[in-house]
Amino acid sequence: MASPQPRANASNPQVNGSDPSATARQGHLTGNGNLETGKNQTEKKISYLSLPNKGQLAVLCIARMADPLATSSIQAYMFYQLRFFDPSAPAGTISTQAGIIVSARTAAQVITGMFWGRLADSDWGGRKLVLTVGLLSNCISCLGYGFSRTFTHAVFWQVFGGAMSSNVAITRCVVAEINPEKRYRVRALTLLPLFANAGMLIGPLVGGLLSSNEEDGAQAKYPYAAPNIVTAVVYIVAALGVVFGLEETLESLQHGEHHPLRGAWRNFVSKTFKRGKKSHDYVAISTEEPFSPTSPVVELSPTSPTSNSSPLLPKTPKRKRKLPFRRIWTFNVICTLLSHFIIAGHLGTFSNLWAIYLSTPVARPENQHPPIRFSGGLGMLPRDVGFAMSLLGLIGVVLQIVIYPMLNDRFGTIRIWRTALFVFPITYVVAPFPSLVASFSGKTALVWLSMGVPLVLFITGRTGVTPATTLLINDCTPHPSVRGTIHTAGTVIGNLSRSVFPLAAFAIFGAGLGIGVIGLGFWCLACLAILACIASQWVREGSNGKDIVLDDDEEEEEENRETQTQRR
Repeated sequence: MASPQPRANASNPQVNGSDPSATARQGHLTGNGNLETGKNQTEKKISYLSLPNKGQLAVLCIARMADPLATSSIQAYMFYQLRFFDPSAPAGTISTQAGIIVSARTAAQVITGMFWGRLADSDWGGRKLVLTVGLLSNCISCLGYGFSRTFTHAVFWQVFGGAMSSNVAITRCVVAEINPEKRYRVRALTLLPLFANAGMLIGPLVGGLLSSNEEDGAQAKYPYAAPNIVTAVVYIVAALGVVFGLEETLESLQHGEHHPLRGAWRNFVSKTFKRGKKSHDYVAISTEEPFSPTSPVVELSPTSPTSNSSPLLPKTPKRKRKLPFRRIWTFNVICTLLSHFIIAGHLGTFSNLWAIYLSTPVARPENQHPPIRFSGGLGMLPRDVGFAMSLLGLIGVVLQIVIYPMLNDRFGTIRIWRTALFVFPITYVVAPFPSLVASFSGKTALVWLSMGVPLVLFITGRTGVTPATTLLINDCTPHPSVRGTIHTAGTVIGNLSRSVFPLAAFAIFGAGLGIGVIGLGFWCLACLAILACIASQWVREGSNGKDIVLDDDEEEEEENRETQTQRR
């Protein structure tokens, strides 16, 4: 009997003639025979170009870019579009209506979000189907919104687009699933905020340059249709990429023939167009006489047990157990989502509030009484608002590419996340003070310089928070079978906050305009940002689906160990 092969471990480094000194130079051997070649150094060498599945990542990045492109495009001309709907509306009323427009879409996503998440985790849906439906629905929503001529119609199309999609959540889920290794997953998930920033860079330019730049927009019947047509084209491109270039990542549907909808369609076609025809299945010709003309052909019915038991036919993958809905909500999941609720609320509210603030007319110098009682905005037209808002995306893209990967490698996800949160209270405190520069100076260069201070602060904080939040939500998933639900829950929670907080913030902003304190809305956001800093202390990094182990997981792990043992 042959003696067993020695296992590679620390006490027996010379396996298969390996050189101990070479092993020491490369790393060290673990007890299970795996060679660790300097984990930290390996992770630092991972770059965007080294990511696997680049084609699918490109499709997902385009899909992720579409939503912020559409949203930021609208921000550039929203103030003037609402005035186009009702030229007699005062600035306070327009501010309230802007809050309703922003909240309508996210509120609809809150109501339907969990449905799309559960459908994405279900054998009847899957990631690919849900993402395709969402992209096509948003395409229709953009066209409807662009051709709206009343405030009611605009709200309806925002609600329709929100109710029919959960694009952000499903995109994050698929990216995490096609990159199961953490060293790749961190880089891949940070691509999504990068392209979201790219959308926020392009969107305001599209909205500001292609929309009407007249204050009443009366020179055209549909002065705000053109930017929405461009956005709809982006959604169509993303949807086609998903249909033809993206593979299903839900494990039970990774083989298309097992999708229930496809099976139902195939049965319908079979019964409709092949009625009266006899169905035949055949077993393989005996391998002993492969070319014998006398080899018998055995006719089988479609339900014949022999046809299913043939070893030559593909084996249907065993369905795995899914984590029950009630067990999803671990303490870390709840803490992570609660922090995300607060963070998403003040981030989304500031972007929309800032756009309205830029369009608000400049106040007279004699009405300004700093440091508290001062009012007025910067009085920018849609073109100028578009350029100003695109600065958010431009700075974000640069920081996302250059700064964040280095910081993440050095300090880790959660440390960057908690540190960056402290930037936002400062940002919101100084945000309204460019109004004083616009009132007393009137010089364009000084106004733009003063406006750049809160912009740089905001983007710096958001660069550290947004990708880290995505990673924390993904890694807090207690079991892989509910990853789509967790990402959708994160999106629903974020949309809920983006529905509630803008309504309150725009109402406070309008009240501040009425009493001559335009900073009131921004300073309330500063209080919310402080609350987010406190809530972040209870969040920890999860184990990416390994917090809860089901029976099937243990059986699969045991089978994998047995397979590896047999191969040895």
